[in-house]
Amino acid sequence: MSFSQDYDFNFLVDRSNRFVLFIVGFLMYSVTIALMSGFFTHYLTSGWENALSGHITIEFQSNISGIDETLTDRQIDEVQKIIKSTQGVKSVKKLRESDIIKILEPLLGSTAIPDDFPFPIIFDVEIEKNASVDLLLLTDRLLKVSQGVRIHDHANWYAPIANISRGLSSFAGILVIFVFTTVCVTVIFITRKTLGEHVRTVQILQLIGATNSYIASQFKRYYFVVGCKSALVSFVCSMASIWWIVFISGAKWMCESTFQYLLLTILISLFSIFLVMITAHNTVLFFLKNDKWIY
Repeated sequence: MSFSQDYDFNFLVDRSNRFVLFIVGFLMYSVTIALMSGFFTHYLTSGWENALSGHITIEFQSNISGIDETLTDRQIDEVQKIIKSTQGVKSVKKLRESDIIKILEPLLGSTAIPDDFPFPIIFDVEIEKNASVDLLLLTDRLLKVSQGVRIHDHANWYAPIANISRGLSSFAGILVIFVFTTVCVTVIFITRKTLGEHVRTVQILQLIGATNSYIASQFKRYYFVVGCKSALVSFVCSMASIWWIVFISGAKWMCESTFQYLLLTILISLFSIFLVMITAHNTVLFFLKNDKWIY
C-alpha cells in the first residue's frame, strides 16, 4: 500500500483536520507523561521495598539515664546471640560508626558531627523470606541486656508508601486508558465529519466501482500521515520533558533510565500511529455500511 499524498479526497477542506494532529499529539504526550510517572513511582518504591523488606533495625541508645552509657563488648556478643537464636532471623550485622554517619549525612547536610557525639549501637537484622518474627518476645529478651533497646520494623512505615505507589500506578494506568479512548473518539468524530462533507466524492467513487475498502484506505493513509506528525509533536515535547527532568534532578543524560524513557516514548508513538490509522479505517467501513451516514 502506498502512503503518498495522492488522495481522492481534499481532507483540508474540513478545518478540523488542520488541528487534529496537534490534538492527537497532545494526547500522545499526555499518555507518555502518565506512563513515565507511573513507571518512575513504581521503580522508586520497588527499590525501597527491595532494600527494606525483610529487615528490622535494633537500636541501643547510648544515653538513656542522663549519663553516657553504651553496651560493653560482652553485652554486644550477648545481644547478637539472642538475635541469631530468634526464629526467622537470617543474619545480624552491627553497624559501624562510619555506616551510621553515611545514614545521617543526607539529614545533617553540611552540619559537622562532634567528635564526642553519642552514637547509638545499631544492629541491622535480615529476616528470612516469608518468616514471622515475634518482636515482642525479642524485645523482652533484649530488655534484660539493656533498657535502651528499640526495634524498628521497616514494613510498618513502608506499607503506606507502597499503597500510595500502587494507587498512583493504577491511576496512571486508568489515565492512559482514558486518553487512548479519547484519541479514538476524536478520530471517529473527525472522520465521520470529514466523510459527511465528501458525500458526492464517495458516491462518484462508488459509481465507478470503488469498494468500501478502497475508500477506507484513503482515510487510513491520510491518518497515517497525521499520526506520524502527531507522534513527532509528542516526541519533541517528551524529549524536552525528559531533558528538563534530568537537568533539574542533576542526573546523567546518558544513563539506563533515560534510554528506558526514550524507548517508552517511541513505543507509545508507534502504538498511537497504529491506533489512529486503524480507528479511521474501521470508522469509514462502519459508516459506509450504514446508509444513514450521508444525512
